[in-house]
Amino acid sequence: MDWPLAPGDRVRVEFWKFPGDVLHYFWEARVVEVRPEGVLTLLPQGGTFHHVAKGKAVVLDHNAYVAFFPGAWYSGGPDVREGRVLEYYWNVQTPAEWTGRGFRQYDLELDVKCRADHTCQVFDREEFLAKRSLYPSLWVEEAEKAVEAILHHMRQGRWPVLPPGEPLPWMERI
Repeated sequence: MDWPLAPGDRVRVEFWKFPGDVLHYFWEARVVEVRPEGVLTLLPQGGTFHHVAKGKAVVLDHNAYVAFFPGAWYSGGPDVREGRVLEYYWNVQTPAEWTGRGFRQYDLELDVKCRADHTCQVFDREEFLAKRSLYPSLWVEEAEKAVEAILHHMRQGRWPVLPPGEPLPWMERI
């Protein structure tokens, strides 16, 4: 992994829209864990999620953990309140690029939400289908594969997914 990060580092996470290279949303996060398979970040409860496209800033009522995996066409992790997983939220995107101060990627519309019990639902498929002709063909192929990769990731319970009811190992380090 070529991302020069360590626990405690601050990063800016940006999701852009294509075409037009328009900032869609962003937040400031803290690196919680660095592993060969990726970097886990935290937007803590009380932190602000800036949805530029909607002109909104949302203050979170929970902790949002997001893992970025080098070369992967998705990112995501658990939303947590009081030490319990509320859900897992996954974004389908172009692979995260390191900007020198954070992560930048294009949002490809598709998202997957999984409950704490690991049952999952794909959403925003209509948005993806409506914009599919605007994306490079490779992006379309990879986005469709990413949905299956996310579902596989959840089924396998790979990091940062936890067995239902398991305590979060990162909570101790917050």
